[in-house]
Amino acid sequence: MILVCNTGPLIALAKIDRLSLLQHMGLERMLIPPMVQRELWGKIGPESAAIEAALDRFIQVVTLQNIDQHLENAVVDLDNGEKEAVILAASSPAGTVLLIDDQAGRMVARSLGLSMLGTAGLLLLAKQQGLVENVSGLLEEMRRQGYWLSDVLIAQMRRLAGE
Repeated sequence: MILVCNTGPLIALAKIDRLSLLQHMGLERMLIPPMVQRELWGKIGPESAAIEAALDRFIQVVTLQNIDQHLENAVVDLDNGEKEAVILAASSPAGTVLLIDDQAGRMVARSLGLSMLGTAGLLLLAKQQGLVENVSGLLEEMRRQGYWLSDVLIAQMRRLAGE
């Protein structure tokens, strides 16, 4: 699977020291657009070292080219990072999955028929692969680190993870 990532999930994973999960999930490639790279570079805090290491080791930055006008129109109301992430995912080969938590970005991606995964869903997949033991604990830690997650989402993931 090719995974195109938005900024938020990468920061959330870095905050709980789980960014390296992405290296071990059997991904074909992990891609980000230039604006997401710029947003990640602008991140300060204890997680910035993990983000820098991931950018050096396994995250590929892909420049957007020849953007379809239909895509430009679809993403017009999104923030710049979300815009570029959605466009990159839509421009990537079939089977590409967009990792995005932003609700507006998810709505646009859904309208374009893109496959999506949120950070919580990614952690659930990691548990299914035996890479993590407790999804809800990791989500609670993200929340303690300042990443917004609803009670409903955490309860749903707890149920799906069998915790």
